[in-house]
Amino acid sequence: MRFRNRFLPLLLIAPFLLSTSALHGQTAPAPLVPLWVMVTPESATVAVVLPAGTTYRFGDTTNNLWSTAITVNVATTFSPVFFPAGVFPFADPDPNTAKELDVLQTTAPQAIQVTNLAGSPVTTVSQMVPALTPPASVPVTPGTAYTLTFSNFTIPPTVQQNAEMMSFVNSPETHANQAWQGTQMNLTIDGVTMVCTLGPATTAQSFSLNCTVPSAASPGN
Repeated sequence: MRFRNRFLPLLLIAPFLLSTSALHGQTAPAPLVPLWVMVTPESATVAVVLPAGTTYRFGDTTNNLWSTAITVNVATTFSPVFFPAGVFPFADPDPNTAKELDVLQTTAPQAIQVTNLAGSPVTTVSQMVPALTPPASVPVTPGTAYTLTFSNFTIPPTVQQNAEMMSFVNSPETHANQAWQGTQMNLTIDGVTMVCTLGPATTAQSFSLNCTVPSAASPGN
């Protein structure tokens, strides 16, 4: 199975996926680790407004080169999110490479205003960075079953209409967004491997997986 994510969508995954609860012999939950969430790829036609208290970085995963993480004390606008526009207080962290603007999770959700400057009329959307939430207690014993729902997909405003957002596919790939129908896959969370199939609730903005812990649960690699 291959997971492909062409446009790095924001996934607000069901609380079960964010859980780091004590499972199969773990005695304490793992510490919460904030994640960097991409707000927008570098673009000469996109502007963003970061609320006060937001921590951001600018760089790329291609060469893993990033600016210093900076926390803004007041609402701050970057227009456009692009080098060499001169809107950032640092040098280009990776010249001649496409970059992205990331925001660090906090204990509260953050609403980032993203504006498509090339639109007619110019449009602004509020992109939510999910809060860093404490782990829940989710019992995972052999034979238990759960439904995992992926929802609230968002993509940068510059992406063309009807662009593919993500696919679960087998190899070799067969029409990507259709290949997962009936596919069985394994999902490992906190060292517990579950067997998953595509759930019944599948729409353009949401899909679910039906996952069951096998009777002889196998630890993850």
